Amino acid sequence: MKSVGSVLPQFLDRIASDEEIALIFLSELWPQIVGKDLASKSRPLALRNKRLLLTVPSEIWAKELTQLREMLVHAVNKHWDLSLIEKIDFEVRT
Repeated sequence: MKSVGSVLPQFLDRIASDEEIALIFLSELWPQIVGKDLASKSRPLALRNKRLLLTVPSEIWAKELTQLREMLVHAVNKHWDLSLIEKIDFEVRT
């Protein structure tokens, strides 16, 4: 019989990857990381291979946040004190 400690990591790997878990925390903390104003116009949607996908309400916001891309990457990485993301992409969803 296997111990819970030996089975738990395999179980967690099946239900969620590290990036999926990070995305959950990132989504919850998004207003604290980027501020309420930017958080009201953007939302983390996916995280894959250090690439964060944010949803935005319009092309105008996509262009605006594209100009702030480096600042956003820095803010996210600084919050966790590690290199969680390297690039941010935007998807317009109305």
